[in-house]
Amino acid sequence: MRRMMSTLTAAALLVGTLLSGMAASGTSAEAAAASVGTASAPAACRTDDHGLKLVPMKDSGGAHLQSIQFLSANIGRAAGNGFMIGTSDGGCHWQAIYNTGKLSFSQMQFLTNSVGYVLARTGAEKQNTLLKTTNGGSSYTWIPTGQYGFDRIQFLSENVGYGFTHQFTFKTTNGGKSWTKVTTPPNTRYVQFMSQDKAWAIIVKATGGYEVMKTVDGGATWALSLTAKSEANYGGAIYGADSSDVWVILYGGSGMSQTSYSAFHTTDAGAHWKQVISNSSAGGGPAPGPDIPPGTLTGPAGKPTDMAVIGHSAAYMTASSGALEQVQFGRTLDGGKTWSNLPSGVPGFEGKLSFVSAATGYMAVTGWMGSGVYKTTDNGTKWTKLFGLPDAN
Repeated sequence: MRRMMSTLTAAALLVGTLLSGMAASGTSAEAAAASVGTASAPAACRTDDHGLKLVPMKDSGGAHLQSIQFLSANIGRAAGNGFMIGTSDGGCHWQAIYNTGKLSFSQMQFLTNSVGYVLARTGAEKQNTLLKTTNGGSSYTWIPTGQYGFDRIQFLSENVGYGFTHQFTFKTTNGGKSWTKVTTPPNTRYVQFMSQDKAWAIIVKATGGYEVMKTVDGGATWALSLTAKSEANYGGAIYGADSSDVWVILYGGSGMSQTSYSAFHTTDAGAHWKQVISNSSAGGGPAPGPDIPPGTLTGPAGKPTDMAVIGHSAAYMTASSGALEQVQFGRTLDGGKTWSNLPSGVPGFEGKLSFVSAATGYMAVTGWMGSGVYKTTDNGTKWTKLFGLPDAN
């Protein structure tokens, strides 16, 4: 085992310091943007690469985005295969925070503007490594996770966090110094903690279909909340505002660049569930759950790539596939009572979301024609490009 530290560039250190200083001292977003903007950058917002020469990881293709997180309407980061960039004025200007090509970021979770955890690969074919930063992302300290490389992380605080593999869930209460395995039901494929006590899990049944279970005692016991039949059970994802208001996405089959899926929603901790979306397809077969007449509960076309839930009313979903060449977008603004698919898709095959309010959100998109960061201020009705990279191939 070894300790891994990134090499800092002067520009990356500068932007990390300025971003942290802005949060601490209340410096205006406009002043911070003026400080971090490059000398050649015009005053107006740009939609190109902002003059940044980003370094992609070797053998990982051209530079492309893989993760995005905004802490507020102004302060945010986007990261990809060798680099991390940041903005302090809502995406009008961007600066390189980390740009060595040595880390490929698959997930980041900043708890403050300075402290955050990331999952990153040190090689295109290597498993994820867990890293921590205390200076906004300019440098990282390696956190040992034993023999396991986590597929996903979730930190409730700087000390309390969870690491997930395909089969297991691990917990730390000391910032990653040690890990203990959390008891989950057999064949669990996805777990989401709302607090240290309350969590939800997706289980694939050996006989086919899914079960959704919950715990209120940190995993000591689990109770069945939802069952859904399915001809194929490849897992799913869980999102929620709290332990009572939860969204569960379940995947069906895939074929001909099509994926069948369903989205279920509860507002009363699982006492009742509503099937909000039922996307059957010719290539993927029937959607998980009860049989729904075709076209009745249609969601965005393709396979869901992310979901963002804001409060108890707003939920947003991106979906796409390589064949579609466009990230599709859908939403509800009334807690799942109604669902709308918007004609506001953008070129690409994967979209990651970060919403800071019900109206304002950001999306990192990767596609055949390049990566980009987009912004909406009207609940996803319109997306404006803020940053762009050339073709990733």
